[in-house]
Amino acid sequence: MSFIPDALVVAHKAMGEINPAWQGTYVSLIEFLVAFPDMASNLRGRSAPAVGSASYIEHQAKAFADTRSPRAPKAPTTIPDEMVSVILHEYFDIDVTELGRVKREHLLSMGAENLVGDLLERYLASEMESRGWIWCSGAVVRAVDFVKPPVNGVSIWRMLQVKNRDNSENSSSKTVRDGTDIEKWHRTFSRRVGSNWLEFPDQSLRMVLSEGAFITFARNYLRALPK
Repeated sequence: MSFIPDALVVAHKAMGEINPAWQGTYVSLIEFLVAFPDMASNLRGRSAPAVGSASYIEHQAKAFADTRSPRAPKAPTTIPDEMVSVILHEYFDIDVTELGRVKREHLLSMGAENLVGDLLERYLASEMESRGWIWCSGAVVRAVDFVKPPVNGVSIWRMLQVKNRDNSENSSSKTVRDGTDIEKWHRTFSRRVGSNWLEFPDQSLRMVLSEGAFITFARNYLRALPK
């Protein structure tokens, strides 16, 4: 697996047609994938462009940009199992007249929970990209959310995978991460109250990132979304 020789030129042109402000960032990300082609995400479908091709780079440029557009929380559209109402009423003593409200609020909670990881990446990107990191938006890189090019005498790329909770990593991500130099960090804990900001892998960001700042970012982001 490899990228075409003029991959950076193609990346520059592709992002220039989408959003020139992100040209340098996207070119740097493709530069990372040129160095580590095995980290490039595969595209699904029989007609999907091959990894490393010009079409692949152009396709991923759109994914990279689209993911950075504002995203609103959405409740799941699946129909709840009516047996849930039976359990809520018979065991948890939820009044029959309250079951509709409880089920609706549960769906809204699920929609909100599904957005937390996205908000976390957006918050991190708002602080990290001005400090040399690149948000791998659009899932362009396998099991990696941020990369940092070699700087200040450092000869290696840094790769970071972030999760909202310490128990939220899926098996496929773990398979990719094991045996690699991908750093891992999670925001909260599944078994105790508290956050993990003081253990953020980039020490220069530990005094910048915080739970309070994340909450403020999320509130401002959500209030700006159209309803």
